[in-house]
Amino acid sequence: MTAGYRKIIQYIDAHIKDDITIADISDMAGYSAPHIYRLFRVYSPYPVMEYIRRKKLYSAAGELYTGRGLYDVALDYGYETPAGFYKAFKSVFGCSPSAYRNTIMKEGRAMRIDQVKSIAELERGLAFVKCLYPGHPMTAIDDESEEKCGRRWWIKQFEKNPGLLLYAADGDAVCAVTFGFEDCGSVTVHEGVLESCRKTGVFEALFAELEKRAKARGFPGVALGIAEGEEEFYAKLGYTGKTLIQSEKYSIEELLAFIGQCGSAEVTATNVYEGHINQLWLNASLLDKKLKQKFEEEIGDCWVQVIACKSL
Repeated sequence: MTAGYRKIIQYIDAHIKDDITIADISDMAGYSAPHIYRLFRVYSPYPVMEYIRRKKLYSAAGELYTGRGLYDVALDYGYETPAGFYKAFKSVFGCSPSAYRNTIMKEGRAMRIDQVKSIAELERGLAFVKCLYPGHPMTAIDDESEEKCGRRWWIKQFEKNPGLLLYAADGDAVCAVTFGFEDCGSVTVHEGVLESCRKTGVFEALFAELEKRAKARGFPGVALGIAEGEEEFYAKLGYTGKTLIQSEKYSIEELLAFIGQCGSAEVTATNVYEGHINQLWLNASLLDKKLKQKFEEEIGDCWVQVIACKSL
């Protein structure tokens, strides 16, 4: 089921500037229109055509960071008149496209997106996340060893794939980062954003740029661990969920038996990590918060990590 949804999301991303219809999606995916509507009820916070409309507007907002003309951007995304673009944009972002652009071009300062170009910029981005989220895995930057997420480890990632280390700055101040690195053949992301910038479109623009760069480098997908409350944000960007169940108390067989009581969650892999941590990987909707609650509250003695994933 998840594979079909991912295929549709990939198609929408690849044709985001086209006039996509439900018939186009149905022909491509081989599903009936009612089945497509059901998929989006499970995996997306929006119905399919509303998802497409919003995704077009997120992409258009991202292009405003490049300084392109408003009318040119509107035409690219299928709006033949400025009035139509204005109305649609305001319904999502709460302001007009020109007012939105003015907030990122204030007092001669541009809120811009860029890649890390020096170790000093790398350290500035890491320090930003350390201040923002003291317990974040990226905050091991004071560790001078080569352990994962330590300072020397990040320097190696910069030397290997600097184009995946992106940040947004408001004037001279970092306001968001998406630091990607190669992990098991795909791209894993550590990220952070100021609360005041969550509704500016800059975080969506950062992810769109990271996905574009990862795809150009031949990576098949992007993944990141997310915190509770972030599920809808990533679902609206087309990410799907993988749920990692881990326990030192319960065997894999016992965890599988409990899954059988939870419904139709698809088990995609099992593993014993470091010889004593039993793991289950499940395909699950990012919007299905009950699965996490069931394991942590009903069975107990296990911990759950939700991973947001996107195939490129």
